[in-house]
Order: sequence, then C-alpha cells, then structure tokens
Amino acid sequence: MRIPIVKPQTLNLQVWFLTVLACYAVLELSFNHRLLELAGDLQLATTPEQLHDIELWGRVVSGLGLALLLMRWFDRFVKSRVVLVLLCCTLGLVSMWHFQKALVDTIVSRADDQDLMMSWRSQLSTQEALNGRMQLRGETLLSSPAPADIRPVMSALWASSLAGLSPDDLDAESGSAQLVGGFFAPTITPEQLSAAYRKTVMTPVVLGASLLFGLLNLCQFFAGVIALVLALTRHDALLLRSKSWLLPSLTALCMGLSWWPGNVWTNSPAYQQVARPALWAEKPYLAPFVEWSLRAEPAWADSVAWVHSALLQDYEFTLPFRGIFSSESLQHLTVAKNGR
Repeated sequence: MRIPIVKPQTLNLQVWFLTVLACYAVLELSFNHRLLELAGDLQLATTPEQLHDIELWGRVVSGLGLALLLMRWFDRFVKSRVVLVLLCCTLGLVSMWHFQKALVDTIVSRADDQDLMMSWRSQLSTQEALNGRMQLRGETLLSSPAPADIRPVMSALWASSLAGLSPDDLDAESGSAQLVGGFFAPTITPEQLSAAYRKTVMTPVVLGASLLFGLLNLCQFFAGVIALVLALTRHDALLLRSKSWLLPSLTALCMGLSWWPGNVWTNSPAYQQVARPALWAEKPYLAPFVEWSLRAEPAWADSVAWVHSALLQDYEFTLPFRGIFSSESLQHLTVAKNGR
C-alpha cells in the first residue's frame, strides 16, 4: 500500500491557497504600476486624495502579502484553516499598517528645511534627469535619455534617490532647467513642501515593501504549483527530495534576478559615487527601500504594466470607504490642500 509522503491537507498543495497566491500577485503587480503612475506624474496632476489613497492601499497590499507568508509558516501549528486565515490576516494587516505609517511619519517629522527644499527641487528636475541632462556634483547621471524600462521608476523615485543631497548638488545642463530652479522658480508654500516631502518618503517605502512581498509570494506560488504537479503525477521520491530546497532556490533566483543586474541609473557614476553614499549616510531608514526599489522594479516593468492593464483594467486603487479613515484623511489632506 502506498503511503503518501505529503499530507493531503498541506497548505502549499491546496488549490484554493495557490489560487489566492495568484490573485495576490495580480493585485500587487497592478498596485505597483498604479503607484508609479501617480508618484511619477510629471504634469503634477495627481491629487492629494489619490496619493493618500495609494498610501493606504500600500499598507493593505503589504499586509496581505505578509499574511500569506505567515499562513505557510504557521500551518503546522494551527489546525483550523479558518483560524489560520483570520490570525495571519490580522497579524499581517495590523503590523504592516502600523509599521509603514510609523516609518513614514517618523522620517517626515525629522525633516529640516533643506530636506523639504531638496525634495521640491529634485521633483522639478525629474524631466531633466529623464532627458539625460542632469549631473550630481559634476558626476554624469545618464549619457542619453533614460531607456523605457527605467522611466516609470525613475520618474517616481528620482526625488527619493536624492534625499541625502542638498539643492546645490544638482547640476542642470539645460538653460530652461536652470531658470526654473533659480530666479524663475515657482512660489511654494510650506504646506506644499511638506506634501512633496511626504510623497518622496512614502513612495519607496510603499513600493519596496509591496514589491518584496509580491516576489516572495510569487515564488511561493510557483513552488506550490511544482509540488502539486509532482504529487498528482506520483513522483513521490522527487517531491521528497525537493521539499527542502525548492522554495529557497526559487526565492534566491528571483531575488538575484531582481537585484544584481542593475540598470543604467544605478550603475551611473552620479548614483554610485554621489547619491547612494549620501542617502545611506543621511537617511539610513529610507535607503534600503530606495535601493531595493531602484534595482528590482525595472526588472519587472513590462509584467507590471501588462498585468495592471490587461487583468485589472487599469483599476485606479481609490479608497472605497473613505469615511473609515476620516481622521487620518483630514490630517494629511488638509495640509496638502492648503498649499493648492
């Protein structure tokens, strides 16, 4: 009599759990694309409400991602599937909600006048950076316009990558950019400066966290599909041998493909010698999120755009029940609107 080596109730072999993982991957990739659209809006048409909604969505998406990882880890200790789902969702959503809020609020509260002005000036210089007409302390950023695969993330995170620098470190090569950044710079209120800096901090934190959980759960999905196929085809010996290394190997491969190749932006002298060291020195809590996002997001740019457009029909990720978050909404949106 054949004795199965994998229990039928093993979570990673359950079709419903694999379906949830697939749905989460669609949600997370689509969310990342929408976040890049809003944070990288060069026409400044993004409203404070949209940024507020996408920040709250980011906490939920990351919380669900953490919950799915916790389900796999706690599966051996919790017998009831209902209790497992409720417990992990509660832990994941609550922890990521408060962690991201506390981190963003703390970094924003410690900003000085130079941080606020640098964030605003760097956002104004985004188009020049994309066109390859920007230097940092004399170091070359791009020798030509930014390629298509990094334009979305560069539009969204250009200001974040410069958070450790000062306005004097920006060297615009075009005359129009020098005028905009100098005598003809637009008038800016303190409220607008604060809103711009919050966006500078919020974007990499939300993007980096959601991208990390998205890739980890994508690896969990593919590992589960492979294991399920092996179990259904009765390859028990191969399944037994692969149990300990399949998921870690897929995770290492995915993270390696996301991190190591880099791109023309992260490999440029301006980033390697100026922006990156300054960011880690001046903003050590923000730097890991910026570094991870700059390297990993371009590697999946095409997939992110296709999933959002084809599968979620360009869903805008607005807040369905704004009244539930009224106190936080009033706190953030009132400040932003006063400057408009």
